[in-house]
Amino acid sequence: MISHIKAIGVDPGLASTGFAVVEILERGGRACHWGDIKTSPKLTFSERLDSIYYQLSEVISCWHPQLLVMEDVFVYKKYPKAAIQLGTVKGVVYLAAQHKKINVCEIKPTELKSALTGNGRASKKQVEKMTRKILNVKEPIKSDHVSDAMALAIIGLSRNGIFRW
Repeated sequence: MISHIKAIGVDPGLASTGFAVVEILERGGRACHWGDIKTSPKLTFSERLDSIYYQLSEVISCWHPQLLVMEDVFVYKKYPKAAIQLGTVKGVVYLAAQHKKINVCEIKPTELKSALTGNGRASKKQVEKMTRKILNVKEPIKSDHVSDAMALAIIGLSRNGIFRW
């Protein structure tokens, strides 16, 4: 019986961290809960990280996923500060998962796009459309971070042999 197995996809970012909880059902999957964890640039860096940790921990405590799937972020060499910030946000996500004893896997953006759409250079809109189709989500997913998080959860579950679409 594979029902009630859940994964949480996380698209990390300092300003906005997208998340989505996906549950496996007897037939297909269901997007249970999703959203953006937004932090204000008026807060200190530490306060922003604390907010991401706290809110993500709350979602994990509420939904009890067995797997956390995070985007393996990439940054441009000309923006080294962004690389450090994203690395720190990823560390906070890992910490939240570790405190809840959840396995973590990372997926590269091109791998995600290729697995979901067949094209490693697919647009954000193509990813969102395919994600909605697989999970039977009727309304548009307005945030690219959330759409990516849903897609990450799907691919993570698929990679672990739990979900096929």
